[in-house]
Amino acid sequence: MKKFLALTFIGLIVIGATITLIVVFIPDKHEDYTFFNGDFPSNSTSFTYYSKVPFMVPMRDGIKLATDVLVPLDLSEPASAILIRTPYDKNIFSFLASFTFKGHIIIIQDMRGFGESEGYVDLPFLTEKADGHDILLWIAEREWCNGRVGTWGPSALGIAQYLLAPDAPEILKCQLPIVATPNSYDAVFTGGQLRRELILPWLDQQGFSEDSLEIIKQSEKPNGIWNDGNIVDIFSDIHSPALHVGGWYDIFVDGPIEAFQGYQYQGGVGAAGNSKLVMGPWVHSGMFGERTGLLDYPNQDFSTIFSLTDALFNKWLNGNSTLWDMLPTVSFYLMSSIDYNPSSLGNNWFQANNWPLETENINYYFYPNQSLLSTPPSESEGFISYLYDPSNPVPTNGGGNLNLDRGAYDQQEVELRDDVLVFTSPVLKNPLIVLGKIEVQLFISSNCTDTDFTVKLTDVYPDGTSMLITDTILRVRNRNSLSEWDILTPGSVYTLSIPLESTAYLFNEDHKIGIDISSSNFPRFEANPNTGDSLWNNETFYVANNTVYTNSIYNSSITVPSYNYNDLIPFSFNTFQLQKNSLKTVGKTILEESSSSKVLKEFILTYAKKE
Repeated sequence: MKKFLALTFIGLIVIGATITLIVVFIPDKHEDYTFFNGDFPSNSTSFTYYSKVPFMVPMRDGIKLATDVLVPLDLSEPASAILIRTPYDKNIFSFLASFTFKGHIIIIQDMRGFGESEGYVDLPFLTEKADGHDILLWIAEREWCNGRVGTWGPSALGIAQYLLAPDAPEILKCQLPIVATPNSYDAVFTGGQLRRELILPWLDQQGFSEDSLEIIKQSEKPNGIWNDGNIVDIFSDIHSPALHVGGWYDIFVDGPIEAFQGYQYQGGVGAAGNSKLVMGPWVHSGMFGERTGLLDYPNQDFSTIFSLTDALFNKWLNGNSTLWDMLPTVSFYLMSSIDYNPSSLGNNWFQANNWPLETENINYYFYPNQSLLSTPPSESEGFISYLYDPSNPVPTNGGGNLNLDRGAYDQQEVELRDDVLVFTSPVLKNPLIVLGKIEVQLFISSNCTDTDFTVKLTDVYPDGTSMLITDTILRVRNRNSLSEWDILTPGSVYTLSIPLESTAYLFNEDHKIGIDISSSNFPRFEANPNTGDSLWNNETFYVANNTVYTNSIYNSSITVPSYNYNDLIPFSFNTFQLQKNSLKTVGKTILEESSSSKVLKEFILTYAKKE
């Protein structure tokens, strides 16, 4: 049952292609169809508007991967192809036949060890470079492909795209990774701490064995097995343009940003200078309509992702740059409060030529009375201590989650706990725009040899609501390096530099900046037992007495990257949207003939009726 729900959820993430068929791609009429005389096996299946051709494609080690090729029935000459590689069973993606109405051939492949493919993987993504290259080379040898292939897909499908990009065969012309990361280690660990709510349920839902958990336990450092799942040091080996799409409350907030910067500024010929970034106010499936926690951000259009898809493939597969040229290099949504200041300057789209933008840093210092002020403390004494008990961790309340409540949630209830330090700025007299990463510098000590420190950034409303914007965690032994552990000497003072995940947020006048400091956020992150042991190898736990210093010598602070509103350049996706057609009989036919789940079909048809 869990696996079915997981597949249904992933299906909802990628329903864009089907709705694209229904509300964007459906032509008013079609010509007579003639079957393309390609090298297709006899077990292909013809549907009303396309043919599905199954293959078992051999990889370099002899393992065969199940691959479906969806061919438009009116194809009369070699065409460009769109490749989708998935661990979620290719059969639920048969509705991607929608792309055939643009004249593309669609290739959907079960990744190694998943679905109908052969092979076994201890952990996902670690063979995706080699397997991705092999399927591209196979496509290049097919007479029905014109030598131009693009890749598409969200989440795990996007990670697979990133990993095949370096040194990819020349046939790869463009990529559209959505809410993904170019670094598999970062998907598993944040600041050295396990992302428990994301990883453990995901492994269980995909049927991984205890051996996989054992491998993770033995691989807390970002080397070894993780090398094959990380491309951040080899962006220069990438030669394909990409459109990177992410969300400010996504599980991989900085993944698309890091990948965009790598492709755009460090990439090889073809990638450098040709990539674009879109960041919305979204949780992991937010661009398809899911609200952002307690908030429904305005000025959004469900079909934006479809126009982005069309812009990329029109440009790099079809040679039509009209939509692509209309899209800024960077387009981002500037979030703000909604219940208060509804006429806010925020909650809309803006554009830029690069990322990050040039910002002005503003420092706020922590005071013993838990205020945040722009001048450092003058007193030489000042600190705040609290007890962190791993058996009673601070409960997760929103944020960049997958299996828990996700997005913007009020932190007031959590902030009442004795083990959460709540620092608040004075009331803002003018709006404050934050673009990029807030850096937190903490001077700390502990009575234990290892512990965690968590940081949350909140928008404190006039009525006291403390709405979560972004958060993070650092395992203190990883304060200097994720690769090397540096155990604490109890009682000694240490400096922690903790970057929060990127954001774009406008604090309205009469609001306050809030910073919550604690040592746990469970089960979003694993609770540190404070023993200094490696993951899950402790036989006991200790209650940590943790201290944050707030004085003139050890002046803990945050650095806020601020931006002038008048320097922002507005952008409207309204001018970018494709004209949408109403639901057609052909759209229903494609959907009914697909092998997608009943739940997914009902969801798609319900949305289409709204359009």
